[in-house]
Amino acid sequence: MRPSPPSYLRLLALPLSRPVNPSTPPPPFLLHAVRQSLVSPTADDSQPKTRQYLNRAIGKAADLWAGLGKADGGWKRKTYDLGERMMDRIEYEEWALKAIDPALAPKLLSSRSSSSDLPSKPAQGGQPEKEVELLYPPSLLQDEQALVKALKEQLDHREPHHRSAMWRCLLLSPLTWPFAIIPIVPKFVYTLVSCQFALLTVSLPSLPLFYVLWRAWSHFRAWKASQYLSSLIGSPSLRLLPSKELDEIYSAASSSDLLLSLDRVPKLVKRFGMDTEEQKELERAVGQSEARLKQATEARQADKKQD
Repeated sequence: MRPSPPSYLRLLALPLSRPVNPSTPPPPFLLHAVRQSLVSPTADDSQPKTRQYLNRAIGKAADLWAGLGKADGGWKRKTYDLGERMMDRIEYEEWALKAIDPALAPKLLSSRSSSSDLPSKPAQGGQPEKEVELLYPPSLLQDEQALVKALKEQLDHREPHHRSAMWRCLLLSPLTWPFAIIPIVPKFVYTLVSCQFALLTVSLPSLPLFYVLWRAWSHFRAWKASQYLSSLIGSPSLRLLPSKELDEIYSAASSSDLLLSLDRVPKLVKRFGMDTEEQKELERAVGQSEARLKQATEARQADKKQD
């Protein structure tokens, strides 16, 4: 008998910056899934064999990529640094979504489920069955209905965006195949719609193909996660919970419009038991949020000058 997947998932709504227009609540926020809540001893065994093999292959590729970062200079280090800069440009929303694997997340209860289908007692480990917790700081996200509405609007945009981007990458990937037979690739700039790649002279001509396929896989994961979260909205499985811990982390007064700053990231990591990858994703979100806030502020100032 195949083990059941984990029945518990914790999501964090992390406000990033103050809204440019104060009359449009809530502030922009990052929906972050705590990885620890998705992990169980039997999580991998609960998936189909093909999915297990794919996860192992992805893990192996991640280890190989990390190995490039340990090189002391040379083309390996340059390739790694270039790849990391490219990853930093991927939208933080995509990173957050593709971290949620519906195969490992709880199966959602239907809104038509009878009371007998609802969990009556905690499962092993003290966590309620089939439950998804969405924690938020009540001092910054006071209106739960506005929070859910904003989340739905995000997902309504993200689902078709990632689906179409996935197909673009897959359809354009054959154009990268000729590079696989070239022994050395000269420096060039490679641009394909949403898949942008700049490659230095290296002896790995298959990197463009790997990158485009990886982007397709990334968009696929984000697409499936957005479908799962869209189903979550309105489901009895979703529980919105105000968090005193998040309020404490955000409590320090700041004159800046940036609510989630780099100095608050380590506090989140420590409080919710996040790993190094999660910390890196939060730092990416902070950097991108700061850039977007700057662009929005400059655009608003330009509009005022025109008036």
